[in-house]
This record gives sequence, structure tokens and C-alpha cells, in this order.
Amino acid sequence: MITFLTDWDTHLFYFINGHYHPVFDVAFGILSRHWNIAAVVTLVFVAVALRREPKMWWVMLLCIGLSFLLADRISVMCFKDVVCRLRPCHALEGVRTLHGCGGQYGFVSSHAANVFSLATLFALSYRHIGIFPWLMLCWAALVGYSRIYLGVHYPLDVICGALLGVLTGVACYGGRIAIMRRLSKRT
Repeated sequence: MITFLTDWDTHLFYFINGHYHPVFDVAFGILSRHWNIAAVVTLVFVAVALRREPKMWWVMLLCIGLSFLLADRISVMCFKDVVCRLRPCHALEGVRTLHGCGGQYGFVSSHAANVFSLATLFALSYRHIGIFPWLMLCWAALVGYSRIYLGVHYPLDVICGALLGVLTGVACYGGRIAIMRRLSKRT
């Protein structure tokens, strides 16, 4: 079973990494430098929270910070530093990279964990705002795909990072609800 998964992961990686286009090179390069885009997304979250919950916007800001912290630290300390799976750009021949390879280990993708945590928190918190929460999840999926396209993660690195992100996003959403209920009882 492990051999099957490893072979599948490698074949899918080569398929995605090997099908490239100059437009996607630029687009996925921008998406993959997610701290700039994540900062904009965070500002949008805060603006939405200010508008929808003017007295409790800071709770969303706290949950955003906590979701990033949890997703990032868990992905590194509990997975990358324990599993020690080499990134494909360190382990395979013929990998196309555009922006360097990154650290030595890649399981799980911290990019995927971070953006899926943020997208899940937003999608759950503001699920009644039309299509925007779904756009956030699509953004997270594109960031995850970009990591494979750019040659720095296997598909399973991204899938598992996304699952970790969803779990931390759900946990932070639960924390947000608990804080909001507790604070609303005080007033």
C-alpha cells in the first residue's frame, strides 16, 4: 500500500510539474508567495468582521492569528521535523522549479496548512455571505496546487497539509464561537 501511494504521488507530481505554461508560471509564483496575499486576505477578514461585528472584530483577528500559528507550527513540529520526507526537488531527477526548492523536508505543506486554515475559518464564520467563502476555499486550493506546480511539494504533502489546515480552521472557528458566546453573556 505504501509503495502504491508513493508511486501514485510521484507520477501525479511529475504530471502536474511537467505541464507548464508561462502564464501559470507567473500566476502560481505570485500565489505561492502567500504571505503578501495572505496579508490582503487577512485585511479583508478584519474589514468584514468590523462591518458585521463592530464590537467583536478583534475576536476574528485573534482567531486568524491562532489559526496561522497552529497550522504552521503543527505542520513543522509534528510532521516535517518528524517524518523528514525530502521535497521532490531534493529527491527526484528532472524537477522543474521556478523559485528555488525551499527547506529540505516537505511533508506536510505549511503553505497548504496555513491557507486552508484561514479559508476554513472564514468559510465557516461567514458562510452566509454569498459565494465569497467558496472563493476563499478555491484560493486555498490554487495555492496548494501551485506548490506542486512549482516543484516543491508532492501532491500528498499538499493534501495532508490541507487536511491539517481544515482541522485547525474548524478548531479556531469553534474557539471563536465559544469566545463570542461567553462575551455576549457578559453584556
